[in-house]
Amino acid sequence: MYRINDDLEYLVEIYEWSGTTWKPYVADDVQVQFYMMSPYVLKTLSTDQKGLYSTSFKVPDVYGVFQFKVEYQRLGYTSFSLSKQIPVRPFRHDEYERFITAAYPYYGASFSTMAGFFIFSIVYLYHK
Repeated sequence: MYRINDDLEYLVEIYEWSGTTWKPYVADDVQVQFYMMSPYVLKTLSTDQKGLYSTSFKVPDVYGVFQFKVEYQRLGYTSFSLSKQIPVRPFRHDEYERFITAAYPYYGASFSTMAGFFIFSIVYLYHK
């Protein structure tokens, strides 16, 4: 199970039948899609010339059920389609940063409201 903003690596091995044995398929145009309703990430896979294709990317900041999709169609070859479904979950409540810097104005507003209420209470209680 993956979380949002995780670093992810995708590997796939592709071989072709040469009549008598399986040989590594070498191409530079094989792509993978990280897909939920529409592709969020589309990356070209790099090869090691031995049939192993790989790429790495960061999981988008969206949670849900995603799929890895490799759909490859070339003239003279049988097309193939690979698909694997994976869940992407949000951070748990204890995995977020303790204080979020974008929320400092809200922190300031809440503390100034508490200070104002405290001062108002003292003035109201001790005013003659």
